[in-house]
Amino acid sequence: MKAMVLAAGLGERMRPLTEARAKPSLPLLNRSIISQTIGYLKRHGVDEMVVNLHFQPESIRALIGDGQRLGVKVYYSDEQTILGTAGGLKKAESHFRGSGTFIMINCDFATDCDLTAVIEEHRRSGAVATMVLAPRREGADYSPVVMDGDGRIISIGGPSKEGSGQSFTFTGIHILEPSVFDAIPPGVKYEINRQVYPILMQKGSLIRGYVHQGFWREMGTPRLYLEGNLELLGRGGEVSIDPIRQSDGIYIDHVAIPPTVVAGPPLLIGKGSTIGAHCSFQGGVIIGKQCQVGQSCALRSTLLWDGARIGDRAQLTDCIVTSGVYVPPMTILSGRVLFRVEGYQGRKDNLERVGSAWAARLI
Repeated sequence: MKAMVLAAGLGERMRPLTEARAKPSLPLLNRSIISQTIGYLKRHGVDEMVVNLHFQPESIRALIGDGQRLGVKVYYSDEQTILGTAGGLKKAESHFRGSGTFIMINCDFATDCDLTAVIEEHRRSGAVATMVLAPRREGADYSPVVMDGDGRIISIGGPSKEGSGQSFTFTGIHILEPSVFDAIPPGVKYEINRQVYPILMQKGSLIRGYVHQGFWREMGTPRLYLEGNLELLGRGGEVSIDPIRQSDGIYIDHVAIPPTVVAGPPLLIGKGSTIGAHCSFQGGVIIGKQCQVGQSCALRSTLLWDGARIGDRAQLTDCIVTSGVYVPPMTILSGRVLFRVEGYQGRKDNLERVGSAWAARLI
């Protein structure tokens, strides 16, 4: 089976984490989001996929190459200008025509949705497209998708007659038939939810919804990204880290932990890291590969990217520390994203200096 993986976005809501790399390249449980997405697709029968690229494309190419290491075949579709969800798909049309049902998927969430079951239901329904939906949470700022009692989508991101259906949140997963290409003009920016589906529905084509009741977590901002990492770790059963599971909620990849360290689940420590004596890890902590954590540090609800270094007696709560950052000893921070100063071109009036790094608010 084939899939279109959408990875061309600018990741503007995720800044400053995306100043120098594409959002799908950010680490998720010490592997990139896009690697986790590819692994998820592969487990549901996808062996060939197209990844569209625009912003910082080499940050993605360097991670997945031709896909051989991940057990799939990867092709790239480079977009000189961003073409949108439908326009990007149209550019890659030659990969999907004549191949039957295929998947299109965003690259900014984690889920345990059973794609195999979704595909089977889609094929039985005869729909042109099936959108995987999730129950709406109170206060959600995502545009609603309204579905009637028969599973037919009747409105996307717009008003519907009161009582005519139930509102859901779109997860970022589409199951599609190649006939969808007929509704997409070539060479222009075009959006599938906002433009293609409404046109198809007006013509009487069947666009269905499939409601996923399990785990789904969107990670479009630094705070959501941190929370998503920790929630996914806390759920357990994630296949990418299960081989290094030490006990319930504790995952340590061949790292010696001093006996004086106090650690509660969930905890993930990547290979090659060093941990000082008398440290405390509570409330969910992910430590990347080749990190250094000094003595008597206290980390809570915090994510360290590969190569981050934390000085003695530092205290971090609800923080993201990116690769190459050194946090000086005795630093106390809460709700911050720490990133390297070199090459930063964004606004600095809302930042503070922490050693040689910038600290931005976690939003």
